[in-house]
Amino acid sequence: MMKYLIIAPLCFLIDQICKIKAVNEMDNTTCKPILKNNILLKLNYNEGAFLGFLKNKKGFLLLVNILSVILLICLSVTYAIMKGNNILTIGLAFLTGGALSNVFDRIRLKKVVDYFSFKWKPDLIFNLADMFVFLGCILLIISEVKPNS
Repeated sequence: MMKYLIIAPLCFLIDQICKIKAVNEMDNTTCKPILKNNILLKLNYNEGAFLGFLKNKKGFLLLVNILSVILLICLSVTYAIMKGNNILTIGLAFLTGGALSNVFDRIRLKKVVDYFSFKWKPDLIFNLADMFVFLGCILLIISEVKPNS
């Protein structure tokens, strides 16, 4: 239970701090390469889901996002924590923290702040919340392969 209560809010806070820093220090016309030019820092506002999907259905997208976060929290409390599956609990915590950060943006700004991409695919711009969601999904898959971890 403690892992979940620490990881989810920490993911949320780290991403929100990065988003505030990105908005305050970058604009959407400049690109700053870091880590041997493998990661590109650039500001982007995404009004839809991945690749702008559902950007014309913002109300529906927000509703789905909110329901997803509620479901993640319910799953975490009832299934992962009660069953004691550490990998599942940690995966759900990463998923919840990342999803909550992006939902917070949608409620506050009506769009999600993205701020980095990879050199090999510069037109796909992400944020740490997206990476936390991805990591959480990987951990969920691992928890299914090793169910008693």
